[in-house]
Amino acid sequence: MRKLILPIALAATGFATAADIEINGNVDFDYASYFDKDFDPTNAANQDIDLSVTAHLDEKVSVTVYTNTKSNISNGDGTAEIRHGMARSTAINDNDNRYTAFNFDGVELRWNPFQDVSFVFGDLAYNAGAFNYYFWRDTDRYAVISKTESVRGFGVELGNSKFGEGKAYIGATDDSKSSIAVFASYAFKLLNAPDEHLTITPSVDWAFGSELGRGYGYTFGTELDYSKSYEVLNYSIYAVYGMHPYKGHNVYSFLVEPSLNYGIFNLGFDYFYTIVDKNYEAAPQLFTDDQMLFSVEPSFNISKKFTMGVSFEYHDPDSEIKDDEFEFLGMNFYVYPTLNTNLVFWFGYNFSEDKNPVVGKTKFALGMSAHADF
Repeated sequence: MRKLILPIALAATGFATAADIEINGNVDFDYASYFDKDFDPTNAANQDIDLSVTAHLDEKVSVTVYTNTKSNISNGDGTAEIRHGMARSTAINDNDNRYTAFNFDGVELRWNPFQDVSFVFGDLAYNAGAFNYYFWRDTDRYAVISKTESVRGFGVELGNSKFGEGKAYIGATDDSKSSIAVFASYAFKLLNAPDEHLTITPSVDWAFGSELGRGYGYTFGTELDYSKSYEVLNYSIYAVYGMHPYKGHNVYSFLVEPSLNYGIFNLGFDYFYTIVDKNYEAAPQLFTDDQMLFSVEPSFNISKKFTMGVSFEYHDPDSEIKDDEFEFLGMNFYVYPTLNTNLVFWFGYNFSEDKNPVVGKTKFALGMSAHADF
């Protein structure tokens, strides 16, 4: 890894002689022990690290280079996930798959010729309908409307956080050498008072060409985000509707995530459901692991830096298949050492029939995960 990080550091030094340099990133990593019914453990660890270096050439022009490293699942099914079942984790002693190289993840040139207007060129990533549910926050793998896609092309971003923000991208996709994609979204700020907010964000993603490299040609959806604050009472609701085609029929996804805070007490819900074509299995029609998810977590703020909660989850990957669902009951301990940083210590029990594709034969599990933005 030292050989790979050194060129990045040298490149940043070269940038510094010509421009102001800004380094940003986010780090997610975890550890877990998964116990079977005989209480034999399997230990696993994942990480997902994003780094970017931005050179501000002047007040209106900047160039950003992105890099990323993620653990690999040793059975070859894909990239490991943070805080998930044993089937999606990397064995803690599997150094070849746990420690992977930093890879080039895109480059972007940004030009701001006017106030609240930016033109962007290069590798442009987008997504829509992200989850707040902690197992599915990674938009590379989960979304209600559109998982993260990337095009090499150009786009325009306009607006501001007070009145609304929008973007439109077009370019060649990473999915296939024979497809072009167009993405557009706009966040309408219908209410933007100090104690009340309402934002509605429609979005559309359309790909065309002789070979799309993905199982759907377009996605369409709308996000609604509402919040209201009183002196000791705060509540919010995040709702999403998404639609995409599958073999000539439309697939419809719905998400509702209400939350409430009263003094030291918090309450959060997640409900997700996808209407699929019953003539086919659900998995290839979904942008998630489950066709239906329900979770609830009451929690208490013990202090400004520590929160304790009890969570219950119900997962059903396919409503047409029996005994593939599972229920999870657990405890979460949240620690906030400083701004943009959190630690979660957790344990819980999976109630399942050993047929769920994620948890497998895991019964009791415990672990920790950490996140930091800088």
